[in-house]
Amino acid sequence: MNREHIDELAEQQAERRRNLYHGLRTDKTHFEVSKHPFEIVYDYRQGFDLDKFVERYSSILNKYDYIVGDWGFEQLRLKGFFRDDMKDVQRSQTIGAVQDYLYEYCNFGCAYFIIKNERVIKPKRTSRSRKDDRRGKKNTNSRQSRARSNRNSSRSKQRRKSHSFTTKQKAAPFTEKRRQSAKVTAGNGKQAQTTKQSSGKRHFTIRQK
Repeated sequence: MNREHIDELAEQQAERRRNLYHGLRTDKTHFEVSKHPFEIVYDYRQGFDLDKFVERYSSILNKYDYIVGDWGFEQLRLKGFFRDDMKDVQRSQTIGAVQDYLYEYCNFGCAYFIIKNERVIKPKRTSRSRKDDRRGKKNTNSRQSRARSNRNSSRSKQRRKSHSFTTKQKAAPFTEKRRQSAKVTAGNGKQAQTTKQSSGKRHFTIRQK
């Protein structure tokens, strides 16, 4: 896609926006876009141009308290900011951080302007978004419940492991007791002596008197 084609598409989009929104200058610092009121609170190097603003304008910007426009490569860029005391909003999204935004994202020394939205319109919460919130809370509670269950299971395993012990005992080494030899007098007057050999078998030795 060449540069000429990009410029042609940008011009077609700007034409559609001009037909969609209409700008009206009420005085030096106030104007309206389709009857929505705004105030110019700061204009650096005459950066504000009502016609160009209308071309880039979108109704989604109505939820912001301030709109900052800056020029780069002959193109106007718009960005919304909330007021400083807005709750549940990151500081980078409040007007107090506008200087950081200009230094970091805008061309050095570029023309820019700051506009105050005099009628902020908060976006309506749809039934789908409320359903998503409930689903999100349900999933969060489920994850927390699983986490607690896993922690309890881990602690139980640790307790069982710490109290476990080995019941196996080593078998005592077997020691065979040897009996002393005993003299036995046979009926025929012969003396018999019983001895036990290392093999455990009894052996009789007959001795003559």
